[in-house]
Amino acid sequence: MSSAQFGNLIQAEFFTSTHRLSGRVHAGTKPLGDLLNDHSQSYLLVFDVYISRLSEPGEIVAYAPTAFLTKDNLSFVIVPTRQARGPEQGRYASQQYKALVTLPGVEVQGKFAGPYRFDIRTFTPATLDTYQVLFEAEARLVSLPDVTFSGEAILVNRTRVESFCLSE
Repeated sequence: MSSAQFGNLIQAEFFTSTHRLSGRVHAGTKPLGDLLNDHSQSYLLVFDVYISRLSEPGEIVAYAPTAFLTKDNLSFVIVPTRQARGPEQGRYASQQYKALVTLPGVEVQGKFAGPYRFDIRTFTPATLDTYQVLFEAEARLVSLPDVTFSGEAILVNRTRVESFCLSE
């Protein structure tokens, strides 16, 4: 498969509760975050996929030229900033908050961009897109705290969130 056949392919790291899958996705002109939040498709087609277990992240256990990933079963995705859509700048002014998001077996820390003036005590993640972006983020395995994954942006699957903690 050539990139000319599918256009621009975006490199990303996809994480389930047990595995890390590194591969490339054809997103067209949209950021990958938009594809993840598109409810008309429940799968992502990923190319050149390298698979490793979270318990042994440095060891590749398999390679697949293509894989279908169920978006609902992804915990989070690491992408370049340009592939994560933040708040619309024209809609409201934004302010960055420190965020700690816990998922099954994982802690994700980063910067959350929210409205400039909102009551942090009444904020609810239920109003957010399914995949919410944290910038300058790092994910840490709870069972292996020395194992971290970081990137410019991490898109967190809100349906897998156990807690979403914000501070100024």
